Amino acid sequence: MIRATTNGTMKAYRVNLNKSTLRLNSARDTVLTERNFNSYAEDPSAAAEAFQLRRTFMSVSAQLDVSESVARKFDTAYGAIDSVVSMVDNAENGSALKAVMAAATDTTGSGRVALGTELVQLADSIVQSLNCKYGDQYIFSGADGLTLPFEWKGEGADRQLYYRGIMVNAADGSGDLASLDYISKNESRYVDVGIGLTEDENDQLIQSSAFDSVLQGIGVLGYGTAEVDGETVPNNIASIIYKMGHILTQCDSESGEWATPDDQEEFLALMKHFDDSSSDLKKYHVDMSTKADYLKNNQSVLENTAYTLNEQILAVEQCDLADAITSFSWAQYCYNAALKMGNSILSESLMDYMR
Repeated sequence: MIRATTNGTMKAYRVNLNKSTLRLNSARDTVLTERNFNSYAEDPSAAAEAFQLRRTFMSVSAQLDVSESVARKFDTAYGAIDSVVSMVDNAENGSALKAVMAAATDTTGSGRVALGTELVQLADSIVQSLNCKYGDQYIFSGADGLTLPFEWKGEGADRQLYYRGIMVNAADGSGDLASLDYISKNESRYVDVGIGLTEDENDQLIQSSAFDSVLQGIGVLGYGTAEVDGETVPNNIASIIYKMGHILTQCDSESGEWATPDDQEEFLALMKHFDDSSSDLKKYHVDMSTKADYLKNNQSVLENTAYTLNEQILAVEQCDLADAITSFSWAQYCYNAALKMGNSILSESLMDYMR
């Protein structure tokens, strides 16, 4: 009878000790991990909510990475275009506009030749500015970021500007012009910056739901030709500036006379088209400013969203450390009490057995 009672007491003690041990281990894990749960089974509702929050957070984080990269690219691009605008059209000395206006009134040979040299150098500087890189990619090379956008070929009056190997001042109806049209109007690289990224019923991307990260250099400077007062002139502002500069360098260094009457007519036609091309450049400049600002604002929104989601995840998953430590201390106390009780039971059981 004594043995039966002792065995029952020992069995109950082992069960209670195991429970105390499990509670202690669980409380210790909570303190160490600072998490409310470590498996789905521990809290299915909270685990499901945390899964949804983390999935959304990962999506926003990916969008934020893309947005940050594109924003930096467009910010660099805006800086390059801003410098081109300054070189082309401002009231300060050293701009193409200032040199063109001076050349129109200056009849001295030395003055025209010097202004021509200045314009030629400005044309080279414009091209160099738009051959800039972001990382290892050329910014203004469209979808082909590994190819140098602009390159001069030839010398003197025959010098031509090329974009990705295609002559920029291609004539109407030429295959080159068709290629430039295609590049300008059809090349795109849409990225997800958090504005929807939605497809239509035909699984085609709805363009307004994504952001086109492609920047075309010919979109900035122009391409093809135009007819002005019976003269065929370039529709590219860098080429316009170069041609005006070259014509001025050919003026008589003593008298300032034009090399030929045709040079004078061509210069005047180029001068007229310079104003139109300059206006187009400034419009592109404003558009780039708008896009750059949009990307910065969008990035700020994504950062705030990511912060809010992270706070929500922590609210679901992260425990209150003070409460966790209190629970651990209580579990430790209960476990120690169980051990002491065990010592008492074992001593009494041994005495009963010896009787």
